[in-house]
Amino acid sequence: MANGDWITPFLTIWTEPRATIRRIVDTDPTRYVIALAAVGPAMNALAAQWSKALSNNANLSVLWPVWVVVSVVIQAALGVVFLYIFGALFKWSGSLLGGVASRLEVRCALAWSQVPAIAAESVLLIAVLSGVPMPQPTPAGFPHIDPAFYKVLLIEGVFGIWGFIVSLKCMAEVHRFSAWRAFVAILIPPLIVLITIAFVIFVVSRITGHH
Repeated sequence: MANGDWITPFLTIWTEPRATIRRIVDTDPTRYVIALAAVGPAMNALAAQWSKALSNNANLSVLWPVWVVVSVVIQAALGVVFLYIFGALFKWSGSLLGGVASRLEVRCALAWSQVPAIAAESVLLIAVLSGVPMPQPTPAGFPHIDPAFYKVLLIEGVFGIWGFIVSLKCMAEVHRFSAWRAFVAILIPPLIVLITIAFVIFVVSRITGHH
């Protein structure tokens, strides 16, 4: 990645995630991290707004461009906020399993593993701009999906699965353990949340039952 070869990690992260994230962490763990965390959610917000505009352009408000900018900025900011939240969570859960990564390294792994997701959002945005409508809610509660959108869903599904594998490999590398241990580390926070919710529901039901 020397000599200005900035594009290489964006390519090798797909096929060599462990080696790529190790090179990034060892040279500059802050490299493009904030941008990568923000771009995916921003593109998703932009695609959603464009889909609404193309399907209902006759009723667009004059303030629609402003709302697009606000929506994109908010989603980008949330992407960065969640990067820091999940960075702290997965640093903690990884350390429970013997991981040695710092919060900075975990954030780097999380951000760079978003490259497949950003590619998926790019496909979605291109599809929307090409006239493929996004799923629309219906009174029955089930979204209406245009047949052309199934191809987009298939591509996004493939990218999503591969992105999950990349995230496991990146997390495993910075923590210096196996991908299976990384999978367990990712599961620990949501499992704790579910157990806590179940315990609270149990306690509340017992209290209300006595009354």
